[in-house]
Amino acid sequence: MEIEVLTKTSNHLAIKIKGEDHTLGNLLMMEALRHPKVVYASYRVPHPLREEIEFVITVQEGTDFREVLREIVGGIRRELSDFKSAVEASIK
Repeated sequence: MEIEVLTKTSNHLAIKIKGEDHTLGNLLMMEALRHPKVVYASYRVPHPLREEIEFVITVQEGTDFREVLREIVGGIRRELSDFKSAVEASIK
């Protein structure tokens, strides 16, 4: 996975993530939209034959988008851990 910053301001970030597709893009976007300090979040696949997505996030003024991203990734980790536990418990 390679990440390239496309645009960055105090409350906005757009990145290109190479080697990923809708799976990660949708997961990031949906978790970001649940965060109370996120104003806008989206992703797109610039070209269907390239394995890359562009993820965009805008947070409230005065909010550090780095901290919000850490919280978003932490939320995804917790959800996946809970899912893993539920799957393991159901197939025993």
